Amino acid sequence: MKRALKMFGIAAAVAGAGVFTAGPAAAAGTWQTVSTNSNWDCDDYVPHRLSNNIKFKTCVVRNANNDAQGVLVVQNSGTKVANIRGEVSVYGYTPGGVLRQSYGTCRFEDLLPGQTRGCFGYTVDSTVHLEVDTALWMNGSDSNVHLSQGRHDG
Repeated sequence: MKRALKMFGIAAAVAGAGVFTAGPAAAAGTWQTVSTNSNWDCDDYVPHRLSNNIKFKTCVVRNANNDAQGVLVVQNSGTKVANIRGEVSVYGYTPGGVLRQSYGTCRFEDLLPGQTRGCFGYTVDSTVHLEVDTALWMNGSDSNVHLSQGRHDG
């Protein structure tokens, strides 16, 4: 009986977590090659404080169901490799006012000259308003972080 109650408690906790967080998208938490289109709503590129050749922007990708995903897009217009790490925090509100949050991180990876890569956050479903904050670390140091101003839509 104790074991059955314990298993029920674990199952309930897992199910309850799904109410407050979104399920992962296929590309969440990894650096991917990106190409923006009409489903992407992006800020302008901003240079990283350590190099004008490393530029980044915060984007929101939304589908027809109002499911949305935050993306940190990074571009290397220089001639040297940069080692980057990214974080994406997403806060979405449903039509009923329920807050849905997600947080994703992409590990340090080399960004080659001429490359553009995206760090995808997790998908947040059925949102009418979304806030996305991103952070970009460069060249292996926590002191080399540059935070976005945030992206808002809806």
